[in-house]
Amino acid sequence: MSGFTPFTDNYSDLSDANGYQFEFRCDICGSGYRSEFERSALGTASNILGGASNLIGGLWGARNAADTIQNVTDRGARDAALKKAADEIMPKFKQCPRDHVWVDDKCWNEERGLCVNDAPKLASEMEAERAALQVQQMREAMATQQHFTGDTATRTTVCTNCGKPVGSEKFCSNCGTPVGMAKCTNCGTDLAPGTKFCGNCGTAVASA
Repeated sequence: MSGFTPFTDNYSDLSDANGYQFEFRCDICGSGYRSEFERSALGTASNILGGASNLIGGLWGARNAADTIQNVTDRGARDAALKKAADEIMPKFKQCPRDHVWVDDKCWNEERGLCVNDAPKLASEMEAERAALQVQQMREAMATQQHFTGDTATRTTVCTNCGKPVGSEKFCSNCGTPVGMAKCTNCGTDLAPGTKFCGNCGTAVASA
């Protein structure tokens, strides 16, 4: 629209002595979009006058003239360049009617007509919640498991005779009792100490 520039604080001025360029940012994700570089005729004229000043030693004050032109005229030229850049970038942004932030398409919920801070995209939120739930379930499952390193087939946690903690020992170092786990004679499943029937096939365990 003519007469004003809609963007106010979500841009950076990348202009230099040769021309104008601006970068506009999404107020939520911070993604930036740069306008096309617009060469300044004023900057060219200033450079010419500056070169003349060097050649003639500033006899006619060419450098001062260049600085004066830059200071007086550049304000209007920069404003015009900013408005043109805003018109160029405007289609990439929408302003949220609730909190008035400027956001790009990634942070805009088209269905709700609001930014994602006010109206998150449900599909994305559902996927994030599903992933978080899967991670939680995995952690809970791991927390209930007892993990060992090495040969787990010959491990028990305590000696069945004296109760002394044992690691991967085949015999208790305190009383000499064998601590290897027995096997079911029918299916080969490991049997915990004191087991009377196999938990896998139901076979009775012969008493020692």
